[in-house]
Amino acid sequence: MRGTLLFVFALTAVVLGQSAPPATVEKTERDRVIEALAAKLRAGYVLPDAVGRITQALRSAASAGEYDGKAPQEFADALGRTLRDSSHDKHFAVFYDPVSPDTAPAPVERRERVNFGFGKLERLRGNVGYLELVNFSELRQQSAETASALLSTLANFDAIIVDLRKNSGGHDPMMAFIASYFFDPTPVHLNDIYWRDTNETSQFWTAAFVPGRRAARQPLYILTSASTFSGAEDFCYSLQNLKRALVVGETTGGGAHSSRGPQRLTQSFTAIIPVARSVNPITKTNWEGTGVTPDLMTSAEASLGVAHLHALRSLIEKEPDRQWRQILQQVADDLSKTVP
Repeated sequence: MRGTLLFVFALTAVVLGQSAPPATVEKTERDRVIEALAAKLRAGYVLPDAVGRITQALRSAASAGEYDGKAPQEFADALGRTLRDSSHDKHFAVFYDPVSPDTAPAPVERRERVNFGFGKLERLRGNVGYLELVNFSELRQQSAETASALLSTLANFDAIIVDLRKNSGGHDPMMAFIASYFFDPTPVHLNDIYWRDTNETSQFWTAAFVPGRRAARQPLYILTSASTFSGAEDFCYSLQNLKRALVVGETTGGGAHSSRGPQRLTQSFTAIIPVARSVNPITKTNWEGTGVTPDLMTSAEASLGVAHLHALRSLIEKEPDRQWRQILQQVADDLSKTVP
């Protein structure tokens, strides 16, 4: 489980049966939250050598009065900033999330309404396929069926562009399932995740069987931006190092850690604490703090045109049909007038 994308909290007091939050957080409560954070960090934070520095930053900020007089969510936001600034780990977050037996449960978002993270599917000129992925949903029957239908369609195209520019993360099992459509049936080792809190390692491989058709031979391009983060970076990093895809766009956000979800600190506050890190089987490291460096560096806005043009030129070189090659050349010539 990755990414702040996965956790959406209803933090408003305008909920049936919930009393209004206090105007400010008292010192005793602030101290309890900070000490609970310190204990959680010692128990599970993925980089144990950084725990002392992070804890000291929290206590120093408290001593300097940086958390004084703040409303609950303001206090939570300030704690989150301290955690991220002192660790350079963008996965940290703190939430005002009070436990109340009188609070009605927040409505659960229906994943069908966001198509399980799948956005636009389009045929670009020159028979280049384009698929937008805005997150990696949980891998369940309905999400797998949706993924299979869309990914099977990609087999119709001569080259493929996968757009992760707005993708801030998600679930690794879905990432591996989607990646499977771009490889042959022989399983390929994509990534490992080491969990410090349990001293276990999860491995992620492509699947020997997938419903529908694979697109294992087509040139593959992945679009990125500075907002591409976490599990989306995993997809980029894995396929780039396996030489299966060219990454086009901007250097990504730089988050290679994972959490198990929100951890309760007090009756009123929870936190996302990264307890795991990715370990690529090829590089033996990850993209934490550095991001994934594109093969073709350009702006996020220009990346689609750059990838499309590169794909067309690649197809032209290998196309045996003279008439179709001429069509591709015309499309490439037209596109080159607008691509920087």
